[in-house]
Amino acid sequence: MYRKPPPEESSRTRLLTALLLTAVFLVTGAILLFNRNGFMAITEIQEDVHRVTATNRLVESEIDSLNKVIFLLENDSLYMEKRVREILGWGYENETVIRFMEPETE
Repeated sequence: MYRKPPPEESSRTRLLTALLLTAVFLVTGAILLFNRNGFMAITEIQEDVHRVTATNRLVESEIDSLNKVIFLLENDSLYMEKRVREILGWGYENETVIRFMEPETE
């Protein structure tokens, strides 16, 4: 009834099946890695998110610092006087004002 295939046909079938499965796994792996939504793209997006998050933290700290300066300028007359004197180079009587200049670059 059932005949047993010759040994060479059986090994050839197993070899073809193994090659086919290997090809399917390789193609699937390549698609998962290099697809537009694959692992490589997700990794790049995650790195971008980390970079943007770090930049946001820096900007937030700068905003906090500037808000503190605004608060001091609006509410602290001594701080406002100090800043005006620094910016304009003003001084009291018998006081020497020293201004540091940025070197000219060419």
